[in-house]
Amino acid sequence: MSATLLIKLPARRSQLSRAASVIMPPTVQFNPSATSWRSSPPTDLGSTTSQTIQTFHSLLPSYSPTPLQPLPSIAQDLGIKAVYLKSEASRLGLPSFKILGASWAVYRAVLDFLAVGLVPNQALPSLDDVKKVIHDKGLEELKVITATAGNWGRAVAKMAGYLGLKTVVFGSDHMHPTTRELIRNEGLGTEFRVVKGGYVDAANEAREYGMEEGREKERLLVMDMGFEGGEKVPGWVVEGYSTMLTEYETQIREQTDGQRGATHAFVPCGCGSIASAVTQFFRDAKREDDVKVVVVEPDSAACLLASLERGEDSTVETGDETIMCGMNCGTLSGSAWEVLGKGVEAGVAVTDKEAHRAVVDLENEGVEAGPCGAATLAGLRRVCADVSAREKLGLGAEAVVVLFCTEGKREYEVPM
Repeated sequence: MSATLLIKLPARRSQLSRAASVIMPPTVQFNPSATSWRSSPPTDLGSTTSQTIQTFHSLLPSYSPTPLQPLPSIAQDLGIKAVYLKSEASRLGLPSFKILGASWAVYRAVLDFLAVGLVPNQALPSLDDVKKVIHDKGLEELKVITATAGNWGRAVAKMAGYLGLKTVVFGSDHMHPTTRELIRNEGLGTEFRVVKGGYVDAANEAREYGMEEGREKERLLVMDMGFEGGEKVPGWVVEGYSTMLTEYETQIREQTDGQRGATHAFVPCGCGSIASAVTQFFRDAKREDDVKVVVVEPDSAACLLASLERGEDSTVETGDETIMCGMNCGTLSGSAWEVLGKGVEAGVAVTDKEAHRAVVDLENEGVEAGPCGAATLAGLRRVCADVSAREKLGLGAEAVVVLFCTEGKREYEVPM
């Protein structure tokens, strides 16, 4: 399951033309293309890509499948048949799903840098094998470079550390100080560079630093947004998320005796990697079921809703702060739009207050979630409260919903 996510980043957020920023659309936006589109994701590892990637993840420290938890009281409250929550509150030692994409992407990027190829249906090089090649080629000073809105940077630093490499992470000055400190403390002495502005500004700084002429043997740029000259990595990021979806498929069959899969999937969206992975998975041409994918964004950074409304990939200006900080991107990766613009049933924007309420609701159900993860429940509530949207999505008494809760509990300022 792979897609190359590509966006040409502008030189600076401040240089975006006014045409690139759009007025916010309604809080629920439907996509007329979704009913007929099916995905056929390309891959470079043959037909066993998802199994190969899950095997890779299983060899990392602290791997175990994350839980799929039924939420019967929430389903009853909303008048639907069932709600399940795939919780990424503890994934490979971190409180977020990001390590799935980051670990596979860093691994593949380092192998590519070392000119070590992979052969379909053959065992992958171990982490020790990769570290030995790095040592033999005298590349111990190689640094992995990235930009982040939060959890991604921490995940990249952790995986780079497994390979004996240090990391330089660029992030917005809007980022919570606690998040910055968590990133600095991850991996092998991570350097965090604060950039004035938003996520796009940080991404531009990382790109310029990582691709500085004459430093090609010292710096390796690993971004979950594509850019000219860095098109491979985002596809590997999306592939990495297949482990979460493979686990879900097994778990839903076990919990329902194979009789009942989801009819609807709700997934958060920042720059679009996880939303793209979930959309490709449920809209795969080989699947016999018909699952509607609904993407949830902060109302302060709802670039997918704007893109669906305009019918083209669109950027929106983001606010300085939102408790859904990991989704505060305001721009999609180019090929994420190629998938989401064809495959998602609808996009929904939620407020900070709605996300916080969902955090509290999930805590009452025994689920530890941060605002980005709880946003999917907020999105489901928002849609169910809209009679027209609910009817159009078919969220009736027989609906079975899976919520992808992408982060665990964390510190944030409670919205007033």
